[in-house]
Parts: sequence; structure tokens; C-alpha cells
Amino acid sequence: MSDGESMNFCLSDLVPPLRWSDAARITALTDRPGLPDAWWRTLPLHRVLAVLDAEALGDLLTGLALDHWPAAAVGDVLPALYVMDPDEADDPQVAIALDRAGSWHGLLALSGRELADQPFVKARPVLTALFTAVFSQMAPEEVPPEEIPPREEAAEPEQAEPEHAAPAEEPEHAEPAEEPVLDQDLPALIDAAFGDLDDQTWMVAQNRVFTGEPSAPEQLAKLLAVPPAVIHESEAALRDRLSRWLALPVAAPYNQHLARLTDELGAAVPKSRFVAAAEWHERELRSLEVPAWRFVLATLPGHRLSGDWLVAGDIEELREKTRNLIASAERPPTVSQALEMISSLGIRPDVARQWLESVPQLRAQKADRRQSGLKDVALTRRCFRQPDGRWWLRVDVSGEHLDGVEVPLPSGFAAYIGLVPGEDRTVHSAAGEVALSWRARPALDSLRGILSEISAEEGSHIFLTLSEEGMLRVRHLPAADGGDQTSRALRLVGYTTPSGTPEQAEQVIATRVGLAGDVERPELLARLRERGDRDLLTLLG
Repeated sequence: MSDGESMNFCLSDLVPPLRWSDAARITALTDRPGLPDAWWRTLPLHRVLAVLDAEALGDLLTGLALDHWPAAAVGDVLPALYVMDPDEADDPQVAIALDRAGSWHGLLALSGRELADQPFVKARPVLTALFTAVFSQMAPEEVPPEEIPPREEAAEPEQAEPEHAAPAEEPEHAEPAEEPVLDQDLPALIDAAFGDLDDQTWMVAQNRVFTGEPSAPEQLAKLLAVPPAVIHESEAALRDRLSRWLALPVAAPYNQHLARLTDELGAAVPKSRFVAAAEWHERELRSLEVPAWRFVLATLPGHRLSGDWLVAGDIEELREKTRNLIASAERPPTVSQALEMISSLGIRPDVARQWLESVPQLRAQKADRRQSGLKDVALTRRCFRQPDGRWWLRVDVSGEHLDGVEVPLPSGFAAYIGLVPGEDRTVHSAAGEVALSWRARPALDSLRGILSEISAEEGSHIFLTLSEEGMLRVRHLPAADGGDQTSRALRLVGYTTPSGTPEQAEQVIATRVGLAGDVERPELLARLRERGDRDLLTLLG
């Protein structure tokens, strides 16, 4: 069996630019006799190659690369080229281009436009030969007619017998047979409802609705060459369509699945448990090209995914309730007592221990209450709550930091990440192990390795936090070159997207320092004074 048959992928799985283009407007794709609508993202490649041979498909992709993505590197158009043996592309024009580029990776790094500008190189035949070589390896093997499985043979309409078709005639005395939709059939139910999305709506579904990291509407708008308002309208229409589908009788089996899930999950459950709650959750929905659990999450009422936990409501509120419940005990509870206590919060017994271990500050809470100098992280200078729900500490990089000196940590932030007085701890980071300690004061041993790894310079900023797994996460913002005071203030809280009006910028900053709702300017300034963020106060006037 060829690669194309053994792996059930579509052309858009192999060609990333197809995912970021409004492919439905490209006539070279849509005007293909023998292929269904949106075939490039719905039809397995081996079935495409049964209609278009490898050379025809290679020629089609060449036209797309030169006419629609001339600035894209050849290897980015078809990444499978990176793992192909160059000898497989045995073509005189490829040999000339390879000689000009100097190496195989050098050739794949050239864009179609750059390739066309090379002396003695003819871009179109080069690209056609390269793309055809890849598709030739994926083309289905020829099968003698007598060996073609019956499901591949064309059948007359009256001969076709759909798998779930009812008999043509039922005896009068027969009871109508109800065939309940089983859990494993739910992906087909969803695909039937959303298999006809146009490319623009499909991109919005993938990048705005059924994703953990929604793309900005402005980013999608730029990719599709439409105003941002069109993206907003498309998203609203898709969400409305989703709500209307959930209200239909045909969606009843799916709604029953959601109801069972809600009962089983409780107030909090690890993401891995949720994904494994049904076998089909891990399958990819063909209509949307997203894991089925992403669709389920988007339609699950009341639950939100925050990091590695699925929580009913706000995770920080549930964590705070957990901390308060444990702290309110007359005596420090044993582990078994703590596990029993948090069942009153709706935490299932089978995940209660994991939940306790995941709550920041829980171990340090009583020590915090004995330390008069400690502050809540929301009232700690240079600590900001980011969109992932975690609090991050900003460190303004100095020459001493680059030399490897100890980095003091505010006690509020140290307590937030679970560090307690008298403790020494080693945590992992992308640049190796980092030592944390709380002796005379909480501190991080050195940032030299991390700063070197990210090429940080004096005057830049890094933001630090600990992940749920105890990994030190680092975000680097290079030193800003100029900019107005509002933009510089936003940068100090870790926000780099253009903010619009000064009022909108103040709302962003208010959210990052732990204020909720519509915050008036005097309230924001009072919070900044309380925290000691003098740099922000100066920039905001």
C-alpha cells in the first residue's frame, strides 16, 4: 500500500498555504471535473490522485505557488520536500536549480519569485518536477479490476444499499425499529451538520471557535483580504448556526453526550481525563479538521479550559475557594481530610489529589499568614496576570543580570509560585535547571543561562512564571525603540498589540493588575500606587 493510501490526509494537510488562503476563490482548484467541492480539504489524497495523476497535481500546485504564493519558500509550500531524497527529483531543470542554490535546503529556501529570478533557471518546470516527485511517491498502486474492493466500484442508484437505509417495505405488523445514535457515530453526526462550510467560515472555525489559541480577527482579515468586520460577522454567524443545530431534534444524541459529560466531570477535571472521556474525542472531525474534543469543549455549557484543567467557571475562583477552605480548618488537615473537604466544592474523588497538588500557594498559605511582609500577588509590583490566567513577574534586564547575579523575587510572587521560607528548589526551564531559594529573601539564583539563550540585552524585559508542571516559563520582550507613553506602559505589562484609544489601554492594564469589569481611571491609578508600580504611574500621567 502506498503512503497516500495508508495515511488518510488531504492536500491541505500537505500544503499549509491552502489553510491560510481563501481557496474557494481560486478557480484552478474549484474547476476540477470529477472532484467534489472543497476537495483539497475533504478528500483523502489517494482518491485525489485517482482523478488527477501525480504530474497533473504537481502542475496544479506549481500554478498556485507562482500565481498565489510567490513569496512563499518552496519548502513551505510543500514541506514533504525536506524529507525527500533529492535523487527522487531526477530532472535536468532541477539539477540546474540545485547547482545555482548550492544545496537542497538552499533550493527549498527560495521562493517561487526568487527561483524565477535565478539565471538559467526555469521556475515552472523546476517546481513541477519537485512537486510531482513527492506526489508520485504517494500515488495509489494500480489494482487489477478483479481485486478492486466492492466499495470502490461504481454502482447504479437502484443497486446502492446505504448502510443505514431502511427496507423498501415494512410488514404492516412490524414495529418501527429505532436505531439510537451510538457515541461512536457522533463524529459523523457533526460532520453531516458542518461539512458544507465555505473556506472563510472554515478558517474562522479553525482559528477562532474550535481552538485554544484564537487568532486575532485582524490577522485573519489580512490573510483573507477582507475587513475585520467580515471576520466578526462570520464568527457570529457560525456560533449562531452552532446554537441552532444544538436545538434541533437531530442533535439530541449529542446533547445527551454533553449531559453525561457534565455529570461525570464535576467542578474540575484534568484535560487529559476530558479528552479520554470518550473514544471518539481524540478523532479528527473531517468537516472541521479539528480534534473532536475541541468541538465538544466549545459546546460544553459552563466549562472552560485553563491550562491543563477543565473547570466549571473561573479556575482562579475555584483555586481561591480551595485555599480558603483548607485555611479555615481549625487544625491543618491531613491529606485524606483535605481530599474529603474539597468534595464540597464539586471536585470528584478520583481527581481530588491532582487538584490539590495543582493549586498554587496552597503549601505556602499558612506560612504566608505568619509573614506580615507578604502581599497578595495581585498587589505585588511588576506582577501581571496574562491571558493564560497565570501571574507573571516582569524583570527589567540589567547588565548585572547578564553577568549572572542573583535575582530577588517579590515575596507575593514567591508565595504565588509555591515557594516557602527556608525552601530551596530547582526547577526546569528551556535553558536548563534554575535554582530558587527563600533564605533572607526569596530569590532566583541566576538568569544568565536563560538570558543568553534568548539573546536578551540590557534594557529588554523578560516575564517569568511557573507552569502547572513546575516548569519555569519565560517570555522575552526586546527593548522598545521609542513609542508613545501609552504603548510603553502597555509593553511593561506584557501587551504588545496596538491598543486603540488611551481608555482601551487603561482597561488592558487594569485587567493585567487584577481589576475586573469596567475600571475608572482613578481606581486604576490607586491600584498602581498600592502596588508600587511607579514606572506605570509616570507613563500614564
